[in-house]
Order: sequence, then C-alpha cells, then structure tokens
Amino acid sequence: MTDKRANCIYCGPGKVASSEDVVPYAIGGRYSNSQIICRDCNSYFGASVDCHITDWHPVVVARIHFGLVGHSGDIPSYEVTTAQGQVLIVGRDGVPRSKWGDVTTYDNGRVFSFTGSVPTVAAGQKAIAGFVAKKEREFGRPPNIAVSEVRVHTHREWQDYQAEVTYDFRTQGRAIAKMALHYLATQLDSRFVRGSAFEGIRRFVRFGECPRHEPFCQPTPTVLLDARANPGARHTLTLRCSRECRSAVCDVTLFDILRFTVVLSYGYEGPDLFRRLVVHPLTGEWQEGGAVGESPTPAGLVLRSSEAELEARYARLGESVRALVDWLNYEGFSEYVRQTLPAAIAKECEALRTGCVGLDRWLPAVVNSFSNGSAPAALLRLPGAPARVAVGILVDELSREGVLPLPSESDLEERFTRLVLIRLLVDALSAVVRARCRQPEL
Repeated sequence: MTDKRANCIYCGPGKVASSEDVVPYAIGGRYSNSQIICRDCNSYFGASVDCHITDWHPVVVARIHFGLVGHSGDIPSYEVTTAQGQVLIVGRDGVPRSKWGDVTTYDNGRVFSFTGSVPTVAAGQKAIAGFVAKKEREFGRPPNIAVSEVRVHTHREWQDYQAEVTYDFRTQGRAIAKMALHYLATQLDSRFVRGSAFEGIRRFVRFGECPRHEPFCQPTPTVLLDARANPGARHTLTLRCSRECRSAVCDVTLFDILRFTVVLSYGYEGPDLFRRLVVHPLTGEWQEGGAVGESPTPAGLVLRSSEAELEARYARLGESVRALVDWLNYEGFSEYVRQTLPAAIAKECEALRTGCVGLDRWLPAVVNSFSNGSAPAALLRLPGAPARVAVGILVDELSREGVLPLPSESDLEERFTRLVLIRLLVDALSAVVRARCRQPEL
C-alpha cells in the first residue's frame, strides 16, 4: 500500500502526508486535515511548537480542570506554594500533594544525616528506613542515625488553581499562529498558501523567524469577556480575509476567554473568506461555517499598534488569564462540594438518625467536618453556585433521614454559608492568638 502524499504548505508536494489537528489534540482539538502538511513538518510541530501552548501554565490549569490529555495520555503537573510556604504539586486530578524536599547527605566517615520535607510522620519514618537501607548496601554496615527533628506539613485537600501570565509571541504566539495558518490552509489551495503573500507568517510558524515589524500574533484588541457570564470551554478560530483590504486576519479564542489576533497576510489578494471553526474539546465535536458578524480587520491596524496599545493588550491578556482561572476555581469548587460534602454528612448522620442532636447542632458539625478538607481561600468561594450545590445535597440527605419540617432552601443556604464563614473567622482569630503567644516578651 502506497503512503498518501501531501501538498505541504511548507515543503511542497511529494512527501508523505500526515493528519494534522488544527487545534492541538492535547487541548481537545479533533478537527484534522491530511492534505496540508507532510509527516516531517507535523512531527516537528508536535515536538517543538505545540508544546508552547499545550504546556503553557494557564492552559495546563484548564487541561487539569477539564481532564484534557494529550497523545501521551498525561497532563503536565505544576507547583503551588501555600501561605505557610509549603510547596505542593498539582497533578492531573487537580488535587495538590506534598512535594518532597531535596535530600542532603553529610558523611564524616561514621555518621550520616539528611534533611527533607515530608507530608506525614509515617512518610518520614519510611524515608529514614530507606536511607538506612541504602547506606547499609553501600558500606556493608548500618549507619549511625540521629533524628533531631521530623517536621510534618499538612494541607487541606482543596487549593485554588493558580496561574502565572508569561506570554511571548515567539513561543505561545508562534503556536497560536500555527493554528490560524493551518486553518487557513484547509480553506484555500495549498499552492496559494505557499505564495509570497503568506511568506512571513509561514516562515515564522515553521522556522520561528521573527519579522522586523510588530509580532504576527498579539493579544486581541477586543474587550475582555466576563468568564462567569460566558461559561464554556470552546476554542474558536475566525478567518477574516478581504481582497479589498488586502488583509488576512484570524482571531483565535481558547476556552472562550483567552483571545488573540493573528495577521496571516498584509498583502492578501485571494478571495473574500469569512469562516469560523468552533471546537468543543470536552466532546470532540466541531462545527464550521456560520456568520462571522464583524467587518474585516485591516492587518495594518494590528501591526501598526502604538507601544501604549501593545501594553494595554498584554495587560488585557493578564486580566483574561485571571478571569479564566477564577472561573475554573469557581466551577472546580462546586465540583469539589459535590464530591466531598456527602462524606462529611455521612460522618455526622448517626447523631441525626438517633435523635441525639437536632438540626441546629447537626449542621455546624457538618460544616466543621467539610471545612477541614478545604483551604480557607477556597471556602471564600462558597457563596453562589457552590452553596446551592451544597444545599441540594443537604436537602436530599435530610429528606432521606425523614427530618421534618425541612427548612427552606434559601434559609438552609444562608445558614450553611454563614456557618462556613464563621468557621473561617474563628480559624483566622485562632491563628492570630497562636502567633501572639509565640512572640517573646519585650
């Protein structure tokens, strides 16, 4: 069987074709085309370009939240630091876990010692036992070990997602520009895309060559969308190619919030082309077509931006990243309530079932049990949708236990939220008192 040959927009015709995901597979892209690039170019992009967007910190946070894995079946992890200075690792399930500290050994010929950060006493004892066994294998005798201190850092199970904003048009911008160019290549003849009108963007995407003028890919000049008012997880690519304006521009939006403008050509002489691709990463579905709804954006207006305008765009991108992460935290905490509140209820249900306590004493006990598993900053997100999720679970459990009369949902939401906030206040005051007690007397 003969391999299919591609009319590659970078190398020309003749090489073995490869199916290209216009939006990277690792962020949910399933819109593919096997006509536009060859296997060599596709392998290069997968290894050296796509990673700049799929492993970009804000995108990693979204991938962890939505469970978007790449071809490897995994999602990169990242580190967060708590208010107490403990470093946690956030993996693909979104749950922070303690990170082991670097182990340092000292050898004076007889005594060995090491230091490290451990999540529990048992983990510390296991580490010490492993260290002893290793030294015994190396030297044929057990070392003398003096344990002066084992420090245990504890953390609550829920920590807010955190994201840093570091955008560079040579890395993230290049990966985004690649999406835009490859979508254009699915709409036009490959020979035309290999023409001089697209020479700049093509060499930027394939070889990373930067033009003399402003970057091809910039944060969008349009206004910031409110993440909570526009919930979703779609990726959208919108082509606006105008022969009259001699302009080809593509707007790229990731997760409905992160928005960029890619200049494909500032000397476009092809057909008018207004197309939109919408990708739904959670389902793998995509739709193409539909009204674009806006007039063409002249490429020159994007490229000839003042320094102040560019700074404003980068500041707007930072706001967009924070909005995305804030929305993910909001939605993530709602899901956390669904998963953990039933266990807190079950822990306290026996007292309610036997009539040992009434609702007025039972509800604070549930709140305490639930709050122990959540970081204080996350609990501040309870008012709103997470509180309504909690109330639905509480009402179902109280109905199952035959508690009558049931309080109204609005009353239960208010009481549950107030008790959680009171718990936070008590914890904060207790921390202040403990800190004052540790201070030396003047």
